[in-house]
Amino acid sequence: MNIINIQHFSDIDKFFENENNYYELFEEELIANPGLGDDKIIISGPMYRLRETGLIIAEGVYCDFNEDTGELEPDFGVSVLYDSQGEPDLDNALYWEEGTPSCMFHNYVVSRENEVIQASLLEACVA
Repeated sequence: MNIINIQHFSDIDKFFENENNYYELFEEELIANPGLGDDKIIISGPMYRLRETGLIIAEGVYCDFNEDTGELEPDFGVSVLYDSQGEPDLDNALYWEEGTPSCMFHNYVVSRENEVIQASLLEACVA
């Protein structure tokens, strides 16, 4: 499991600048099932540990299980948020949704009822 420490969301973009490095990081695929039944989320590529937050962000693809063929079929891209204490438990995501990491993280922060937590998460991640 490849976990890269970053300070801000903009640091994720740096890995797209060097294509060779970017594709090397995507060799490993991990399968997560955060309460999805037969459906799965396939996480490919690095995970990003957001310093100062105790959180890890991963990107993946939501796959529907096709009962007729017995195979997983890609449906849409997702971003997943994990607790960064130790290795993330792939089946125990804090939050996930369709879309980009920045949108997912924004929605996660907004959903927190504690304004102090909201402010500290945003301050730690915005460059």
